[in-house]
Amino acid sequence: IALWLIIFTTKTNKANLKNTLTELTLINEKTLQVGLFMLTIGTFLGGVWANESWGRYWGWDPKETWALIVWLNYAAWLHMRLTKGWNGKPMAWWAIVGLFVTLFAFLGVNMFLSGLHSYGSL
Repeated sequence: IALWLIIFTTKTNKANLKNTLTELTLINEKTLQVGLFMLTIGTFLGGVWANESWGRYWGWDPKETWALIVWLNYAAWLHMRLTKGWNGKPMAWWAIVGLFVTLFAFLGVNMFLSGLHSYGSL
């Protein structure tokens, strides 16, 4: 939503949309903070489960590798937002790209890549 508002901002509606965009940016930031926290817990617990099942915490399976890529993507997003103060269009695009990276990690890896987490192939 924030990206659409940024794209369609004109000189006449810029003042009206500034508060809305600020609120949406903060909502996006808080959502990604909670999501990164949950992803961290899930990856940690997945490693514990993998150790019980396969005798190793991390094996560079495609699913594990893409979970790390997703984690690094959102950690870098939050780092840039919190330390550099980035906001606006680049961060909105980055969040959308991150959504597609996440979708591939949790759906596409199972279908298109082989490994311990592969359940079928297309």
